[in-house]
Amino acid sequence: MTRFASALLPVFACLVLTTSALAQAPVTVPAEGGDVSILADRMDQVGSLLIGIGNVEITKGTSRLTADRVEINRETGEAVAQGKVIFYDGQDRLLGDRIDYNLKTGTGVVYNGSAFSAPYYRLSGERMERVGEGVYNIQRGVFTTCEGDPPLWSFRVGRATADLDDYIVGRDASFWVGKIPLVPWVPFFAAALRRERQSGFLLPTFGNSNRKGVFAKIPYYWAISDSQDATFSLDPFSKRGVGLSGEYRYILSESTRGTVQAFGIRETERHDEDRGNVTLKHAWQITPRLSFNANINAVADDGFFREYGDRLHDRGVQRAESNLFAAYRGDSCNLTGRALWYQDLTTRRPVELQRVPEVRFQSIRQPIPGASALLFDTESSFTNFIRDVGSDGRRLDLHPRVYLPLSVAGYFTVTPFVGGRATYYDSRVIASRLTRDGAIPVEETRDASFVRGLGELGADLEARATRGYDAGGTAGISRLQHLIEPRVNVTEIRGVNQKDIPQWDPGGGVVNPLAAPLADLGVDRIGRISRLTYSLTNRLNAKTVAGTGQEAVRWELLRFSLGQTYDLPPNKGEERFGDLTGDLILQPNQHFKFRGDARYDVYGRGLQSVNSDISATLWDVTATAGTRFDDKANLEFVKGQVQAKVSRYLDVRAATNWDVRTGTNVESRFGLEIHCQCASIMLEYVSRQKNEDEFRFSVNLLGLGQVGSRAGAGGGQ
Repeated sequence: MTRFASALLPVFACLVLTTSALAQAPVTVPAEGGDVSILADRMDQVGSLLIGIGNVEITKGTSRLTADRVEINRETGEAVAQGKVIFYDGQDRLLGDRIDYNLKTGTGVVYNGSAFSAPYYRLSGERMERVGEGVYNIQRGVFTTCEGDPPLWSFRVGRATADLDDYIVGRDASFWVGKIPLVPWVPFFAAALRRERQSGFLLPTFGNSNRKGVFAKIPYYWAISDSQDATFSLDPFSKRGVGLSGEYRYILSESTRGTVQAFGIRETERHDEDRGNVTLKHAWQITPRLSFNANINAVADDGFFREYGDRLHDRGVQRAESNLFAAYRGDSCNLTGRALWYQDLTTRRPVELQRVPEVRFQSIRQPIPGASALLFDTESSFTNFIRDVGSDGRRLDLHPRVYLPLSVAGYFTVTPFVGGRATYYDSRVIASRLTRDGAIPVEETRDASFVRGLGELGADLEARATRGYDAGGTAGISRLQHLIEPRVNVTEIRGVNQKDIPQWDPGGGVVNPLAAPLADLGVDRIGRISRLTYSLTNRLNAKTVAGTGQEAVRWELLRFSLGQTYDLPPNKGEERFGDLTGDLILQPNQHFKFRGDARYDVYGRGLQSVNSDISATLWDVTATAGTRFDDKANLEFVKGQVQAKVSRYLDVRAATNWDVRTGTNVESRFGLEIHCQCASIMLEYVSRQKNEDEFRFSVNLLGLGQVGSRAGAGGGQ
C-alpha cells in the first residue's frame, strides 16, 4: 500500500460521481493519469452513499483493489472497504479485513492488515494507521521475511513506524522463533525494507572471549550515494575498552574505485594503550596505458594482528606494507614509479629499508633500427633507500643487452647475447655490526660515490618438438598434443669495483633453474658468475570433444619440468651442481588439479624442499590438501580443507594446519551451516595452539543480515 492514496483517490472520486446502477459489466471512467475500470456484482446508491457489492474490483494502471464491499460517502469523503480486501501495486500487496479511508484528509486505518513488499518482506498489524505517503503507524505488529503461520522467525513490536518502500522502526520489540520468544524484549528495533541500498542499523553481533571479555559489534550502514557507501561499527570489549571500526567504499567512475578500512581501540581496561590499523586501497586507470594504484597499510603496534586477527594468515603476517605505484605501458617499453615502505612486525628495531621513491624503465626485446637481425632490451632503475638503523643511500642501475637469434636447421635456436651493467652507489660499506639487542646484522657506510661495472656474455639454446595424437573421445578428449622443450643457458659475468657494496637488494638466495637465469640474485649481489643452467619441460595439451553448436575447449593437461645449474670454472668449490628442481602440474579435467615442486640435493642431503597442492571436486564435495617442507627453514606442515553440501539444508566444512615437526595443531576450523527458507544458522569451532579455542555462532536472517556471537575458551579471542 505504498502508493495507496495516489492510486485510489481518483478511483473513489470517480465512484462518487457515478450514478447508481447495476454493474454486471466493467465500467470505464476517464480520470487524471489514466482510465479507471470498475467491476462489481452490483452497484447501488442510497442518498450520498455509493455502495459496490460482491467481487468489487477497481483497476488503474498497475494498481488494483479487490474487496467484497466498498462504501463511499460523497459529503465527508469517507470510504470503507470490507471483506477480503486486497490492494495490488506493482510487486507490493496489502491485505486487510477492513480499510477506513478519508479521501479529503488522506488518512486511513487498516484493520488486521498484512503487507507484502517485494522481494520477500512481510509486515502485519492489528491496526495500521496511514500517516503519510506509504507511511504507517502500527500497533502490535509482526515483521518477517518467512512464509508460514507462525513464521520461522519474526520480530514483534508494540508500536512501530513503517514505510513499505524504505524502513521499519519500532519499540518494545521481541524476537520469536516459531511460537517461542527467544529474545523476550529489546527496547528498539530497526530494519531497512527498501529494495535498493538503504541507510540504517544492521543487526549486531555479540560474543565472549577470555582475552577480550564480553564484546559486541553494533554496525550502521550508510548509503551515501549510488557510488559510495560506508559501514561504521561500535566495538566494545569488557576486558579491553571501546573500539570503533569503519569501512568506506567508493566507485568514482568505471576506471576509479577504492576502499578505506580502519579499526581503533583505547584499551582502557589494560594499559590505556591506543591500538588499531588502517588500510587503504585505490585503483585508477587514468588512460588505457597509464594507471595508478595505492595500497596503504598502517598498524599501531607489532602485536596487533596476533591479538585481533582472525585468519591464520592475518595472525601470522610479518610486515605491514604500503605501496604507491604508477605505471605507463607503451608498445615497446614500460615506465613505473613507486614509493614502497613497510613496518616490520617481527622486531622492535627500526631496520625497515624503505624505497622512496623507486623508478624503473624496461624495454622489451626488439630489433635494433638499421640492424634488424640484432635485438636489444634494457632495464634501468633509480632507487632512494631510507632506513633509521643500518645503511641507506641512493643507487642508479643501467643494464642493456644485445641478442643475435640464430635458427639452426629449423631444429633449435641459439641466441648469443652480450650486455653491460653500470651501477652507481653514493655509499660504501665500512663495517657491519649487530643491533643493540644482538638480533639483526646491519651495515655501516660512509659517503663515497663509485660505479660498479659488469660485463655479461652468454647464450640461450631453445628447442621444441611436438606431436599430436587422436584420443578418440576418451574421457571427453578428442585430441592430445605432446611438446618437449629443452632449454640451456650459459652466463659469464666479470666486473670491477665489486667490493664493499651495500646489500640493499641481495635477492632471495635460492637458485631456481626453472626461473629466469640469475633471478635468485638481487642487483647488489651480482658479482663474478660463470653458470650453466639447463632444463627440460614436457607439456601435454588437450582438446575436448565439441558438441553440436559448441566450441572445443583447449587446456594444459600436464606440465612437468626438471632443471639444474652447474657452476663453471673458474668458480671454486667442490659442489658445482645445484639442487635438482622439479615442477609438476596435472589437471586432467575441471574437477581435479595437482601442483607440486621439489628441490633435491645431489650430494646426499636429500630433499631440500617440497610444496604440493591438490584439489578435487566430486558432486557437492570440494577438498583441498597441501604440504610445505623446507629443510633450511626448519619448516614442515600439512594443511587441508573440505567443504560439502550434504543437502539443500546443510553445508559442512573443515580445515586444518598442522606443524609436523613439533606435532602442533596450528589452527583447525570445523563448521556447519543450516539453511532454511528465510534464515541460515552458522556454527564454527576454531582450535589454535596455546589453548586458543573459540566457538562462533551466527544467524543470517533473509533480508536483514546476521546476528551472532563468539565464545572463546582458554584464551581464545
